[in-house]
Amino acid sequence: MPWCPKCKAEYREGFTECSACRVPLVDGLPEENAASKREKFVLPDGMEKPIVVYTAKNRLEATTICDMLHENDVVAYDRPASFGQIVDYTGADSRFGLSIIVDASQTARARELIEEMHRNLSETPIDEEALARLAEEQAMDMPEQPMEDNISFKLLPLVIGVIVVALALLYLVAN
Repeated sequence: MPWCPKCKAEYREGFTECSACRVPLVDGLPEENAASKREKFVLPDGMEKPIVVYTAKNRLEATTICDMLHENDVVAYDRPASFGQIVDYTGADSRFGLSIIVDASQTARARELIEEMHRNLSETPIDEEALARLAEEQAMDMPEQPMEDNISFKLLPLVIGVIVVALALLYLVAN
């Protein structure tokens, strides 16, 4: 069977050119194995042997932990914790969690920092005033949005007028 080398579409016998890509078809596609896919991924500088040290529940937690590790000179990145096939087919990441990955030489330090961060978060009581200030700061940072006209409020007098006229006609017809 002929194949398009660009979009990898399969064609019936007799076709010689891809209708979408306008390139000549080939008899077979080269096999892409797992090793060639791994070669495409480039590890961050300072990382030779990646190890998963923590699985975050969502993107916010993963970003917070990676930022904290970077501030403490630990090279880290996150990736979907799901199976590669699930990510390929569904595009899911946070639904299955995100793995925090560091170099094997920094595993112990990264785990200590993550545990310390969790202890500090659990020991620190939530201050309602601090939350209110944070919400106010965020509201001040947001650009002011113009008020949108609500068409239903513009039509309300017209609808009321139609109802009154209909009731008046109904009254006149009934009498």
